[in-house]
Amino acid sequence: MSFYTVIKTELTGKKYIICAIEEMKRRGEIRGFIKNEKKDSIEIDRDGDIVTLNKVGSGNAELSGDNRVVQQFSGRLKQFYALEAIKDNLPLDFEIASETETAGEIKILLKG
Repeated sequence: MSFYTVIKTELTGKKYIICAIEEMKRRGEIRGFIKNEKKDSIEIDRDGDIVTLNKVGSGNAELSGDNRVVQQFSGRLKQFYALEAIKDNLPLDFEIASETETAGEIKILLKG
């Protein structure tokens, strides 16, 4: 039995979405992704399960695909999105001293 769902998220910066997906690929959480500029969408291969990310008019994003996969992927993508946004917008007084991950939570320690 297959389920289909759409989850709307408040991910607005396309640059951070791409950075988050690339970080997930680097960590082995996804196999790969394909950007489609014409449709303004990204197809993400998560171990054979396909998740599609579409930009919506207001700048938000919709994730669609199998319900069990999309819900887990959505939470993880938002974590990496936030991490990439934090890294990019750190004031010059601060730098990341350490970055650890335990039980699915990413923790960063800033030094400034």
